[in-house]
Amino acid sequence: MLVNADIYVRDVPGQLVAALEPMSTVNANIIGVVHSREQMISGRIAVNLTFDIDPDSIDKLKDIWKEKDVIVVRIGSAVDLRNITFMIIGDLTAVTVEEIMTAAAEKVDIQSKNIRISSNSSGRNTCMISVNVKTEEELETLDRFMSEGCKDKGYTYIRGVE
Repeated sequence: MLVNADIYVRDVPGQLVAALEPMSTVNANIIGVVHSREQMISGRIAVNLTFDIDPDSIDKLKDIWKEKDVIVVRIGSAVDLRNITFMIIGDLTAVTVEEIMTAAAEKVDIQSKNIRISSNSSGRNTCMISVNVKTEEELETLDRFMSEGCKDKGYTYIRGVE
C-alpha cells in the first residue's frame, strides 16, 4: 500500500534518521522524504514521507514512532495514478478535443490531462493527449471510450504513444 505521512521530529541531530530507521523493521520501502526546516512548531521540524508498506504494519510503525517521540500528524494512503498517452489524427480543433475530453471526464475520474495539438494546412491535425486516472479499470474504460469515439468520428486513434 502506498502511504503518505506528515510527521514532526525534534530539531536535533540524528532525529530524522531515528524516525526513518524503524521503517526498515516493518519492511516499509521509502519512496520520498521532504524535510522542511521552514515548517517548525515547538522546536520540531515537519517531514513528509511517501512509502510502500503492508497495511497490517502501519499500526506497528505508528507505535514505534510514538516510542521515539515522533509526532504523526497525518497518515493515509497516497493516490497511485495510472497514465495513458494517445494520439488522435483527424479534422480536429481545440474545441473538438475539449469536447471529447469533457465527455471522457463523464466516464472516468480524470486526475490530470496534458493536451498538445499541432495543425497543418491539410486539415488533418495531430493531437497528443496524456491522461492520469486512479485505477486500471478507469484506464480500460477511457481507452474503450476514446477508441470507439474516434472510430465513430473517422479519427485515427493510436494508444500508448510516448
